[in-house]
Amino acid sequence: MPGAIENSPKKILHRYPRYRMSILIFSVFPIDPECRCKDTPRALQPKGPVIIIKRTWICQLILIIVILGAAAAAGSMLIHASQPVRIGVLLPMTGDIDAREPLEWAQENINRAGGIGGRPVELVYRDTGTGDTVTMAQELLADDSIRIVIGPPTSDDVFLLAPEFIKKEKILISPFATSGDIIRAFGKKGYFWRTTQGDVAQVKVIITKMKEKGVSRVALLTENSTYGKTFYDWTGFFVTEYGLELASIRQFEPATGVTEADIAAVLNADPEYLIVACGPEDAATIKKAIDRSKKPVRLFFTDAAASPVLVTLLGEAAEGIEGTSPTADPTTGFTVAYREKFNESPADYAAPIYDALLIAAYTTARQDAVRFESPADAIRAVVYGSGTQKGWDTQEAHETILALRAGQTPAISGASGPLDFDAEFGVDPLATYYSHWVIEDGTFRTIDVLGSAKSGTAGASGESVSRTRASGTLMALTETSVVHYDPPTERTDFRAVIVGPSQGWKNYRHQSDALAVYSMLRENGVPDEHIILMIYDDVPNSRENPLRGDIHNMPKGENLRATADVDYTGDQVTAATFRQVLLGEPTADIPMVLDGTPGTDVFVYIASHGTPGGIVFSGKSPSLTTQNFTEITDTMYEEGRYRQIVFFVDTCFGESIATNATAKGLLYFTGAAASEPSHGAVYDLDIRQWLSDEFTASMLNAIRADPDITFRELYITTYEKVTGSHVRMLNTENFGSIDLPVRRFLQP
Repeated sequence: MPGAIENSPKKILHRYPRYRMSILIFSVFPIDPECRCKDTPRALQPKGPVIIIKRTWICQLILIIVILGAAAAAGSMLIHASQPVRIGVLLPMTGDIDAREPLEWAQENINRAGGIGGRPVELVYRDTGTGDTVTMAQELLADDSIRIVIGPPTSDDVFLLAPEFIKKEKILISPFATSGDIIRAFGKKGYFWRTTQGDVAQVKVIITKMKEKGVSRVALLTENSTYGKTFYDWTGFFVTEYGLELASIRQFEPATGVTEADIAAVLNADPEYLIVACGPEDAATIKKAIDRSKKPVRLFFTDAAASPVLVTLLGEAAEGIEGTSPTADPTTGFTVAYREKFNESPADYAAPIYDALLIAAYTTARQDAVRFESPADAIRAVVYGSGTQKGWDTQEAHETILALRAGQTPAISGASGPLDFDAEFGVDPLATYYSHWVIEDGTFRTIDVLGSAKSGTAGASGESVSRTRASGTLMALTETSVVHYDPPTERTDFRAVIVGPSQGWKNYRHQSDALAVYSMLRENGVPDEHIILMIYDDVPNSRENPLRGDIHNMPKGENLRATADVDYTGDQVTAATFRQVLLGEPTADIPMVLDGTPGTDVFVYIASHGTPGGIVFSGKSPSLTTQNFTEITDTMYEEGRYRQIVFFVDTCFGESIATNATAKGLLYFTGAAASEPSHGAVYDLDIRQWLSDEFTASMLNAIRADPDITFRELYITTYEKVTGSHVRMLNTENFGSIDLPVRRFLQP
């Protein structure tokens, strides 16, 4: 039994409570390694532990224990065989989506064919529409008879609950939670899965549809929520991939609702289509404002607006509105069978709900075959099966259960289509289907069904769309660039300025990244007096921080704050201070500034939030704009404050800051193109926080892995590694040779 030796009795008891009696007997009375036959001379006695049944009392005791253990195990198995398979359900049972109907249909089909080895499936409901989701989840976590829970309903709930389920080694399977961040946070853990892809797939389908329509200019208006964030994070990426133009991208606060100013801002950009990600109430407000404006813009809504409420609020004005919603694979026959069963069409998430119970049942069947396999390994064996393809209906599900209980691993398929999952990270299925609908005569009519795996390029084989990286065809600098500039003087010294201006616990990664880059420079021999470190510095002692005084850049990593000498903190970390530092303008309040000369090589690193054309500083400090950046760097060049200067900038829309930069000797390197946000990386389950940004993490890993890596090679490496954004390197023609080794530049 794989892994059995490595499991302590306590851990096995926790994982397999139905075998409590037999495990306890063997843990209390272990085999004695000194058990020997007293009649055998010592020289002839075996070296290792043996069991020799003689008349000695200890050998007789061992025999009794073996018999009792076998009897206890047999009794436990008989009890186990008569008990139902209890599956927790942590979903709303009221509202627009009827989760109970597809769940109980799947339950009925499984039980009608004999259940799981004769054991019926029992659903243990916790209706999140009637109480606190976290409290209900704790009740299911405390119930040892429940090892798998279907839910929770929202992505926010997943971030609250998944770490607890991972610690307890219980499985969560959500049909609803679609945040694009989830796979990066909980991938590879094995205890969180979902039966519909993240909304990255929906973004991709929508932009593909825009491309097919011949649209060249789109805008995005989305609520600032965990749901809306995925559309905000990924629309610019796919727009860039497909050669469209993102005319405007804007968020609004769902608590206060969309405003006239929000709508006017996106309409003033004159898009052909406005993509909207929000609920039906805000969607109706947006449609009414567009009608009043007389602008010739078309609307395309995401699934959050696909509710009868939208039609009720708009009446005839709803006619012609388009959108997408998750649906079943039309080739599975689920939709037809559902209509025959219930005399109505299935709701958007009916197929993923049905499939969630299938996977839960299959995982239980697998555990019957391989008793001491962890739940994570059991579900992996189920979803990565490569045997005969099996479907979702009563007979096919029954055959799948029989095969799994016999130790086989068939390829499984569900109501929503083939249940193939991301090969490395798990969590996400590789394909999701969306209905492209239009409102006609007051109803949502499906025009066609779009498959995410068939929409343009889906990334590498076996990867979820949520892990898509930039196309190689959009990479620059792969050929040798002509050097148009040679530094006029020899290098005399090196200076660095590191900035992490974001404030608050939720911006942990920005301060962490700044400290990680500081640490890298110190490792490279740069003395602290040659580094100006500017971080807001409130994260280490934040009340939300369970490790008071600590900030780290990788799980269980060293405390980077302990060895850092910070020069400017809190309200001193402003765009104005940053300008003073770079231009070498000391004051009584800002005494530490860059002492640059024509022989000084300068490195500047910034990790923060970004807007199109701006880098955000905390508090009431104005952003650093594209105009500010160009003015500062032009002045530095004209005043001879550097020999060569390199900026590494990890912000959303990072490219937009340096679009006007032409200063000689300047190189600008960033993780995101002008129309797209960047992404967090490395999620720490213990503190529930992102520790790093993906561009910075990739950059630091590449530099540490290859001491001789050049700026050109660093660009190519990070471009190929970073998910969901296009790494950019600007002003290379004015810098000098980008084949210069990075570490040679970043040294005293």
